[in-house]
Amino acid sequence: MKALLLVLALLALAGCGVVSHGTSQTIGCATIPAGALVRSADGATCSTPCTVSLKRRKDDVLTIEKERYETVTLPVRSALSKASAGNILLPGGLVCWGVDVISGGGYHLVPERVDITLKPLVEKTSLTAESSNKLSATNRSKPIFEEGLN
Repeated sequence: MKALLLVLALLALAGCGVVSHGTSQTIGCATIPAGALVRSADGATCSTPCTVSLKRRKDDVLTIEKERYETVTLPVRSALSKASAGNILLPGGLVCWGVDVISGGGYHLVPERVDITLKPLVEKTSLTAESSNKLSATNRSKPIFEEGLN
């Protein structure tokens, strides 16, 4: 009888998200151009192309940065897995579902992959000192009231 209960318990736990895919999930990140720094709110970092490991149980934010390109901030949402919800239908599944919810194994992160083309920063054009001097010299050569005298 004890052996039967042990087998049933193991079968019930086999459907648990904690056992089947753990409490963390890797998110693949790629950028054009490559070599951007990816940073999560938890402090995990990598350089594209790469994968970053995040906890399944909570939402996160990825910040993607590269010099001379606009910074991209991307929310990563934690959602209850359909497989975890299905555990309720299995014998002992309610226990397994509870373990999944508490541990985070019953969740998955969205998006599962990030592919982004970074936008170059627009350089502001400014007058150089030489062109600025030419403009002011041109403006000083004609008195403002000259046209009114003729």
